[in-house]
Amino acid sequence: MENFASEEEHVFRSQHSPVPVPDNVTLPEFVLQNAELYADKVAFVDAVTGKGVTFSEVVTGVHRFSKALRTLGLRKGLVVIVVLPNVVEYAIVALGIMAAGGVFSGANPTSHVSEIKKQAESADAKLIVTNVTNYEKVIASNRSC
Repeated sequence: MENFASEEEHVFRSQHSPVPVPDNVTLPEFVLQNAELYADKVAFVDAVTGKGVTFSEVVTGVHRFSKALRTLGLRKGLVVIVVLPNVVEYAIVALGIMAAGGVFSGANPTSHVSEIKKQAESADAKLIVTNVTNYEKVIASNRSC
C-alpha cells in the first residue's frame, strides 16, 4: 500500500458539468425518463452492422429483459455477469439487470475461461448473460467451478 500511496494519482474529469442524479431514482429510470419524447429516434447504432435501435425499442427491451430475469429468480442485490462484445443490445442488458434489482458486472468477452470463472466466483454471480460466440467459454467456466 505504501508504494501505491506514493504514486501520483491520475484523475480524468469531463469537460462537461456533472449531471445531477436524484437519490430516489434508479439508473434505468433516470436514463429512460424522457425516452417517450424520442420514441422513434435511433438511440444506438452498431458500428459494424449498422443496426439501429430506437428509444422505444430500448424501453421495451429493458422492460422485457428485466421481467425475464425476475422470472428466472433474479432478486435485488444478486450479481449478473455480462460476457458480451460491444453490441447495441449491451445497454438493454445492463439496464434490464439494474431494473430487475440486480447488480451488473461486465466481463471482457476476450477473457480466458479461468478469468470469467474467477470473476463469477468473486462476485458470487447468480447468472451470466452471453451470446452464441461466447457461450462455450461461459459454459466451460461454469463446469470448472
